Amino acid sequence: MLSTRYIEPRTDAGARPTATGESCIKLSDGELITSRTAFITSLTVCIFITGVSLLALTVLLYREINRRREIKAARTWGRQSRLGNRISMLRKEVDDSFKRRYAGCLVNEPENPEMGSDSPVEIMHHERVWEAPAVPAKVHQGRMNARKSKVGSLFFDHGIGLWMPKR
Repeated sequence: MLSTRYIEPRTDAGARPTATGESCIKLSDGELITSRTAFITSLTVCIFITGVSLLALTVLLYREINRRREIKAARTWGRQSRLGNRISMLRKEVDDSFKRRYAGCLVNEPENPEMGSDSPVEIMHHERVWEAPAVPAKVHQGRMNARKSKVGSLFFDHGIGLWMPKR
């Protein structure tokens, strides 16, 4: 037959008499309840889990930092490529406007090989100089303005391909 046990309310250990002869162990400060091997094993497992967790956290942090760097580099590259496209489109627009404005002006007519070259030397004329005459620079007598006499530095802007003055 099955025996049924009833739950009895707890009472103080000192007030309840022990019928089986069991006694409570009194522990003083500094005594261990577990064995030394179990303590060392549990401590080793805790240290191992903590180390693996810190390593995983470091790897995740490193990946996050690299991802942010790549996003920043991609944004910078995107801005530069858009700027480069804009500049190339502007250059093309300027070139096209010059082509439309001066269409036919810069075309060299084909030479007739039987007539020879059209150079002035072949035609027995003096060579013509196609340069503008030099205008003498104004020279101020007395003291010169120091600010105007300074020559500003230039730098080459690779984005637009021109030499620009430094400010």
